[in-house]
Amino acid sequence: MKMKPAEQAALRTPAVELPWIDPSTRSRQRSNYASLILQFALKDFKIRYTHSVLGYTWSVINPVIFFGLYYIVATNFLNVDIPKYPAFLLLSVVMWNFFFEGSSRGVGALLSRADVLSKMVMPREVVVYSALLSAGLTFVINLMVLVVLLWVTGTDLSISAIYFPLLLANLIALTLGVSLLLSPIYVRFHDIGYLWSIVLQVGFWMTPILYSELNVPEKWRWIVWWNPVARILVDARRSLVYGLFPGTQGVIITTLYSVGVLVLGILVFKRLQAKVADYL
Repeated sequence: MKMKPAEQAALRTPAVELPWIDPSTRSRQRSNYASLILQFALKDFKIRYTHSVLGYTWSVINPVIFFGLYYIVATNFLNVDIPKYPAFLLLSVVMWNFFFEGSSRGVGALLSRADVLSKMVMPREVVVYSALLSAGLTFVINLMVLVVLLWVTGTDLSISAIYFPLLLANLIALTLGVSLLLSPIYVRFHDIGYLWSIVLQVGFWMTPILYSELNVPEKWRWIVWWNPVARILVDARRSLVYGLFPGTQGVIITTLYSVGVLVLGILVFKRLQAKVADYL
């Protein structure tokens, strides 16, 4: 879609907070942006299930179907023998699906919201945040399904579950960081979308989702520990499913990975966002 010069100029003009604006005005401005993020996210979430017979029920059915398929394949064809495997598998699938959907939507957010960005002066990152929040709504529903499964399978939560919120925060930071990092580059080079899709497909099999990290041969296990999503999944299963405390050093490293990617994404996004309009 070819944009008019005026629209391109609007996109190139950063939505900054002027230093002479009083704090109350800035507060209202931030509140408006937060409201805009929520509106975009809810709209995306609603559109996703428009004209479907089951509607929002698909947000529950979808992970359950894949969970059932993976469970059948893993237990019957791969002969996976892992204690508390149903909870192990569903937790892995739910967390991976959030990373998959959140990063996929986030990377393409600027391009998919080109019409809005051309008409409104606002921080470009708003559309990336809304894409992640839209994926987060499904994620919350899936976590509720997980809680039900943990209850059905008799999995009792222990004190080690206090690590789980931190691991969720790491997953969100990592997903947001990847989205901010790649979204402005994707606008210029559409190859990024294809490459990221391949990375996610390969990443699914290279991440211990269907299998345990202990099933990976020792000489290849470094691949797991260099994969931040894998580190988050492994520690989440330990703390939530098995009642074990993740290693403090490992959690610190994972947090540094996630925060590092987020900071890098923010810096790259701020540097490249002004050039977005040239390629829409």
